[in-house]
Amino acid sequence: MNTQYNVDEWAAETTRGRQVFNYNYRMLGTEVKGWKLLKVVTLQEGHDVTEKAYIWQSEGDPENEMIRVDITERHNWRQAQESLQGHLMECMRSDVPRGTKKLAQLGDVIFVSREPHTDVAAAISFTRGNVCVSVSSVGKRNVDVSEIAARLDGALSGPPAKSVVETGRVRALTPKMATVKANEAYVLIKNLPKSAPRGRWLKIIVPDGELSRKGDALIYVSAQGGRKPVGTFAVSGN
Repeated sequence: MNTQYNVDEWAAETTRGRQVFNYNYRMLGTEVKGWKLLKVVTLQEGHDVTEKAYIWQSEGDPENEMIRVDITERHNWRQAQESLQGHLMECMRSDVPRGTKKLAQLGDVIFVSREPHTDVAAAISFTRGNVCVSVSSVGKRNVDVSEIAARLDGALSGPPAKSVVETGRVRALTPKMATVKANEAYVLIKNLPKSAPRGRWLKIIVPDGELSRKGDALIYVSAQGGRKPVGTFAVSGN
């Protein structure tokens, strides 16, 4: 195994990903300006993994420019990184490099394949929390997918933007505070599917510790006990 694909090393670097959890995230067709969503395919759906592929076509040059976005949702950040490792090991290129400069700031761990003659970032794979993302140029002409990767990472990692909240598509759910005991499991959400009716996307953010899904429940464990602010957002697809 290529040592740069070592999940134990990735885990040591991961902080933010332990503290964010996304449930039922999906692309709706409005996320990428200048691109049209052509197709959504469910590649895998099991008890601890859901993987979907999204095919996009450029509105400016539809015959030559297309991108594919793969979104894999797991039950925790460690599983997401295992999915990334598996994806990289299956790549035709055996030594995909880590992201550098601005791209190094995206995701918990990120790898970037560049077009050799132009240095265009034609394929980017990263994890953020319990989600593994792969964005790749799949048309006749390679396009830079770094801006799309950054947009996806922003959607997964941070609280909803004020402009999105003002549209009414986002509402905050309880609890907004959680009183936890050090190193003891605290159930933030008893039933994730029931908390996301009509296919809503849930995003949960905590200030420290670690989030993970067990069964239908979302569990929070922190090494520091006390009252913790919890951001729980339900995003509608309407």
